[in-house]
Amino acid sequence: MHDIAGSHHVTSLGERLGPDERSGDRSAFAAQVGRLLPTSGALTARRLRDLLRAELRSGAFGTGRLPSESELMARHRASRDVVRAALDLLRKDGLIERRRGLGTVAIREEYIVAGAPPPADRSLEEHLGLGRISPRLLHWAWHPAPPVIAGRLGEVAAGADCLCIEYVLLLDDRPLAVFTNYLRAPEASGLDQATFRDDFYTLLYSSGVDLTGCDVGVQAGHADECAAALLHILPGEPVLLVEQTIRDPAGCAIDYALGTCRAELQLEIGGIPRIDATGALSRPH
Repeated sequence: MHDIAGSHHVTSLGERLGPDERSGDRSAFAAQVGRLLPTSGALTARRLRDLLRAELRSGAFGTGRLPSESELMARHRASRDVVRAALDLLRKDGLIERRRGLGTVAIREEYIVAGAPPPADRSLEEHLGLGRISPRLLHWAWHPAPPVIAGRLGEVAAGADCLCIEYVLLLDDRPLAVFTNYLRAPEASGLDQATFRDDFYTLLYSSGVDLTGCDVGVQAGHADECAAALLHILPGEPVLLVEQTIRDPAGCAIDYALGTCRAELQLEIGGIPRIDATGALSRPH
């Protein structure tokens, strides 16, 4: 049999097999999928791992020492096997370890940071409340805007000058993220490199740049060798890849940033309005 283009028709597996063979093939496939799916116990352990991770992040274990297995079993009505499996998942995540004489303790802090910029009367340090925030400046120079950057910024033509500012964000002198910002010339022209001592938002506010909001995108990734060296982690470790567009009161994009954040950071984005997606669906007449 030939199709319109004149090529030979290729039969599917279902067409080549008889009814009995197709039935057997489906059974074998179902059995294979069944072996791949997690068991009920594994799903329960995963849920418990997520709950314990949320408690660690919120500081529920003030001393950093987790409750005993028996306490966790009673608190979460879980079997010992499930509790041990959940703790093992946390260990593999690098969040806890077992220490002689202390029990199970947290070994890595996690931070919840706001995805929205701080108001003009507050520094990022005050806004986050985690500790001392400061930048380690890596690069400050004017560059012709590549097409991709010009496309992200408002009223900027490809090749027009923009200010590239690259820095490591430090928390109490510990690197948490590295960002590369591309700032429009009108806003960048009033910036003074010597005043970049706190955070990028404070730098903008101190120069009279008015901003009201930002768009943030986050994706999972792995640290390359350069990012790993800057963030004091191993190459290949999990990181958050962040895109941020800062907007002025008119909604025009004045800054576009690309960042790599340590996995300890959880970016919190609130105030997202409900979107009625059903209104866009076609309805039968």
